[in-house]
Amino acid sequence: MTRFRPAIAADEPAWQALLGRCSGGDFLHDWAWAEVAAFDGQPQRRFVLEEEGGIVALIAAQERRLPLERAFWYVPHGPVLDYADPRAAEWLRATTIGLREVGRSSRVIAAKLEPRIEADAPAAALFARLRPDPRPVQVGQTRVVELSDDETLLASFDKDTRYAVRRSQREGVEVRVLTDASDAAPIDALHDLVLETQRRAGFPLPPLERYRIAWRALGSAGRASILEARRGDELLASGMLVVEGDRSFYLFSGSRREDAGEPKHYASYLLQWEMMRRARELGSRLHDLWGVAPAAAGPEHAWHGVGLFKKGFGGRAVTWAGGWDVVVDPTLYRMRAIADRGRATVRGLARRLPGRGG
Repeated sequence: MTRFRPAIAADEPAWQALLGRCSGGDFLHDWAWAEVAAFDGQPQRRFVLEEEGGIVALIAAQERRLPLERAFWYVPHGPVLDYADPRAAEWLRATTIGLREVGRSSRVIAAKLEPRIEADAPAAALFARLRPDPRPVQVGQTRVVELSDDETLLASFDKDTRYAVRRSQREGVEVRVLTDASDAAPIDALHDLVLETQRRAGFPLPPLERYRIAWRALGSAGRASILEARRGDELLASGMLVVEGDRSFYLFSGSRREDAGEPKHYASYLLQWEMMRRARELGSRLHDLWGVAPAAAGPEHAWHGVGLFKKGFGGRAVTWAGGWDVVVDPTLYRMRAIADRGRATVRGLARRLPGRGG
């Protein structure tokens, strides 16, 4: 017998334990991530599914308020449950029923599920009864590296990446690990490098306070650390490592570009190498490099360069299964879909107007 209910503060230890055990769990469902979601203007509604007194599924639904006191829920990389368990289909069905029931009383139009399962995994078939949504919110592709011993791991990198790691060591670059989340200096310095990196790539610039909140929340829980690659007193590259169970994640990162005529120090390569080694020490077996361009994308794609960097560290390419909508209010859901198609048509026509590149 299963029971779907709101999560309470006393559930946190069991929540984190299940998150760590499930291969589909990551920091987007970490109990502490609620603070980041709240900063983003999408506060979490946490739910659990119980069976025989134990928690078997986690649902962290981020709520986006809409006009007329309506709402839309988004479940990033969730629900989290053991999809290999023979009862997974039953658990997922009970979860969707629970979301619909609670959603009706909360005036929700739909809840978008975007589980962290691979596109070709048998678990994807469990969602067949739901309405597919081809527009993922999270990056749909990544690379995952198996963290074996040093010799095997280094040998799995391509030759240019191995050279860059060793060259950085010869250049005198050293990596240090920082774990004191009460100290804002490391996250502020990391954010400065991220801004420099994002400006070079033409990406949106993330707010500093969001980084500070993530660092305090995950770092104080002992699940995040910041690694800095320095040459002497100069900070060359920095990144945040998050570990959940036997999985680790390459979260925020940034680097300084060498000036014209300055020798390359390859600090980002050494940083990633040491991040993998640190993750392995903390119990990680698989390291998620968190986001690359689609396989068919060419050099014109914004993530092409970072994808090549990550590919050099070996591992395997992973494509996530996508998203599905749990429809709560069918009428408003259809109206919203029609409005979305209308806006897409208007944008398409606008691109064809003279002076807009058509």
